[in-house]
Amino acid sequence: MSRVTDVLVSIDTETILKNYPNISKNPNSPTLIDFKHVYMVTNQDNVVSGQAGGELDLKAQVGDLIRWRETSLSQSFETAVIFYKFIGNAGNELISPPSPRKATACVAVPNTSNPSVPSCQKVDNHYWSSETLACGRVTYHFNFLIVDRNCSIVACCSWDPFISIHN
Repeated sequence: MSRVTDVLVSIDTETILKNYPNISKNPNSPTLIDFKHVYMVTNQDNVVSGQAGGELDLKAQVGDLIRWRETSLSQSFETAVIFYKFIGNAGNELISPPSPRKATACVAVPNTSNPSVPSCQKVDNHYWSSETLACGRVTYHFNFLIVDRNCSIVACCSWDPFISIHN
């Protein structure tokens, strides 16, 4: 049976901006960053290796759906992270080209007047989605923007994780 694998990608924007003083601001020429500034997390059952690191190797079966969601460590409060391009390097024919999706979701938020009873708020949410098509190993790059509180681009970056697909 096909399943959905959610991957949370949390990026240490503060350290990236500190360690790369001449970082690209050109989306056509992103700076390749060290994977140690990226923390990918998924359900433990979906991990081959690398949980909570920048080189998470997922296991998936043909027909599974993978959804990536990106965030900064401040959850977009100080800086935000936005994926803008997926590039398949090796085995890219093994998955459908990931594409951005928008969905309106009801999200629980703290109720400051009564912390034990959360409030719900409708927000536009997004993720990148791809279907696994054949067995093998996929290596890829995700290009992402780092933007400030005014939604101005402060950096264009890239990094390269992988996926293992088997039955």
